[in-house]
Amino acid sequence: MGIRSQGDPAQSYDDVFADTGKGTGVVVPAAAGPFSATGGTKTTPGDGYIYHIFTSSGVMTISGSPGVEMNYVLVGGGGGGGWDRGGGGGGGAFVPGTLPAPHVTTAGAGTFPVSIGSGGTGSTTTATRGVNGGDTSWAIPTPTSPTGLLAKGGGGGGGGPGQGNPPSPSGGSSLTSSGGPSADPFGGSGGGSEGSTWGTSNRGGGSGTYGNPGFKFGTSPSPYTGGGGGGASTGGPDNTGNCNGGNGSSPPWALPTWGDSMKFSGGGGGGGNGAGTGGEGGGAAGRSPTTADPAPGGDANTGGGGGGGSGGGSTVNGTPGGSGVVMIRYSAS
Repeated sequence: MGIRSQGDPAQSYDDVFADTGKGTGVVVPAAAGPFSATGGTKTTPGDGYIYHIFTSSGVMTISGSPGVEMNYVLVGGGGGGGWDRGGGGGGGAFVPGTLPAPHVTTAGAGTFPVSIGSGGTGSTTTATRGVNGGDTSWAIPTPTSPTGLLAKGGGGGGGGPGQGNPPSPSGGSSLTSSGGPSADPFGGSGGGSEGSTWGTSNRGGGSGTYGNPGFKFGTSPSPYTGGGGGGASTGGPDNTGNCNGGNGSSPPWALPTWGDSMKFSGGGGGGGNGAGTGGEGGGAAGRSPTTADPAPGGDANTGGGGGGGSGGGSTVNGTPGGSGVVMIRYSAS
């Protein structure tokens, strides 16, 4: 029998080099693995998507390639309620969006910090507003936002004017008696105004793109009740009397265990002789003289506004807004 051919040694070397780079002194990088991400609380419910929710500050770590389309919602912290017939705090900005796959690919693998805005403090001092909610951010760059995504906190509720009795004709300081604004870019909802009927120039706080204005002081159940804070889906005109907080919004893909019945960024109710209800989406009810003390504020991780303080007793202080949240979803395939 003849000797079997072993083939062309040079050709065999070329084939190995083309496939692996071995024998040449050149190292060929390993191919990137499939897209994956960690951070926050990660859930894979079996509906074809992976979900992450950040209820406290942390990092989103992305590895692998190629990128996938990502849906997101950022919610800023809710504003605090105002002092003494105080306005309700405005809901934090509710900022939904989608990062197309090419944008995620461009951002590349790495760690992208998430910062959760705190709820604003309710006012405990004569004639002052509640504090605006804190800003929520996710530092993943996009073509329109190179430093990342942002959702601002809601405006604080207006506080009692502290003008004495009888009041001055001016109706108190516009700085404290009107609700606090949440200004653009990436602004949320405004706080409600303080509730004294002599403050005829009082107005709810102005809103940004991602919210609604707060209400003027309530006309029911009592004219001495602060205005409700604006919510992500409903709110003022800022000169409309309403002591109830505006309702929040719901992302179409939120998990049932998130938020307040899957709603976020509700406005807080105004406080006074009566008390306004909090808006759907974590808004706190306003306080009346019969409210238990201490009273709860806006729900945590909803961006709901705090409730306004009552007209007397130990319940005069406003309550805090709820903290913000970041929610992310992408395909599991």
